[in-house]
Amino acid sequence: MGFKKDAAEKSLEVATDLVKDNATNLLGMLFPYSGLKKKAVEMRMEQIEKSNLPEETKIALLLNMKKEFKRLKNQKAVAEIAFNEAKEGTDFSEKSGVNDEWFERFMDAAKFVSSEDMQLIWGKILAGEFEKPGSTPPNMIRVLSEMTPKLAQAFRAICSMNVTYFGIKENVVNCECETIIAPYKFDIIRFDELFSSMIFNLSMYFNELDSLGVIRLESIDITYISEKYNICLMNIENKYEMCVLDKSGGLPAGNVMLTDVGKALRKITEPVKIEGYREMVKEYMIKKGVEFEDINDYIIEKDEGGVLTITKKNK
Repeated sequence: MGFKKDAAEKSLEVATDLVKDNATNLLGMLFPYSGLKKKAVEMRMEQIEKSNLPEETKIALLLNMKKEFKRLKNQKAVAEIAFNEAKEGTDFSEKSGVNDEWFERFMDAAKFVSSEDMQLIWGKILAGEFEKPGSTPPNMIRVLSEMTPKLAQAFRAICSMNVTYFGIKENVVNCECETIIAPYKFDIIRFDELFSSMIFNLSMYFNELDSLGVIRLESIDITYISEKYNICLMNIENKYEMCVLDKSGGLPAGNVMLTDVGKALRKITEPVKIEGYREMVKEYMIKKGVEFEDINDYIIEKDEGGVLTITKKNK
């Protein structure tokens, strides 16, 4: 009986080691943040409670351990999100190319992130770094550490103000430019009305997001599209608009630009529907001298290679 018991225990140990080895290989650098430290904290708390230490000392130690436990839960959540969000086949091992020092600093900062919405952002950024090591902007950790859920909500709204320009020459699209159009300076009252149901007075967050380093505010309107194009197709909320460029060949694009960190964050940011945005953009464009034509006067076709052609109907 004793022999059988020893053999069973040995088999269990081998099986446990195999599970740990498989988990380690699968999760790679994320593995230490996926449960092992949590168990260690729980064991340590039990030891403190059973110890002969003075009661005041026990309370102080347990409070500190509970704080540590919460931080480990935060790291665990971020690590698991990164693993689940990453593309299939992503290498999480030490051979992945992710810088050890960067990873340690990232996870050290992640222990203070308790908001589920923010943990999702941190996890997606970490997933992107493992997918393409070295692609995360250097100041991303600092930006994420200072970003509040409210600022993240405001940034999401800005990222949703997306317009794609198509420069047309000889009926064929020769130029495509995707940009954020957030013309908050052209009519503050009108602009804030769009977001009254989403976030109070969105315009007040622009300066904070600029200081954070995810957007840059420009004193004058940015213009896009070269002078070699005289008409432009615009895609606003998956609907086309046709406009005629002015003599400078430019189209206004608001007063906001995304920084490198902002562009990286935008890739993982789900857009939100902004009621009335399409109408506001057209109103803004018209005030800037852009002339719109009836889109129904044009035939828009896309060939098998995805090339757009735009021809005017014969009247």
